[in-house]
Amino acid sequence: MSEEKLSKHVDQFTVAVDQVQRALEPILKQPLGEVLPKLSTIQRCELEALVAYYIDTLFWIFLKINGVPPKEHPVMKELQRVQRYIAKINEAKSTQSTGGSSNSRTTKVDKDAADRFIRSALSSSSNR
Repeated sequence: MSEEKLSKHVDQFTVAVDQVQRALEPILKQPLGEVLPKLSTIQRCELEALVAYYIDTLFWIFLKINGVPPKEHPVMKELQRVQRYIAKINEAKSTQSTGGSSNSRTTKVDKDAADRFIRSALSSSSNR
């Protein structure tokens, strides 16, 4: 790689790091212990999952830079676990925004079983 290309990549990297620092500045100004109580439950979940994801991603990048194959490292499983949690949080957000009804999770009542429970409860209370 030529010195000019390398310099261009370093400049692009510097710009990217500056953008990340500006984006994280509002969060990093205060300790996490002071920020979390001010957030709603769903916002706290999002923030904590994203912090975990960012840390794992940075470690993945560190491994990649140092020549360690990150796909074979346990950090990959951790990234996938955090991604599953983020998907669950997004599902909860969509459920919350639709007023509590979610197509993927519905509660079904077994009417016959409910009738048996009620009859049993009524008959046992009349036998007393």
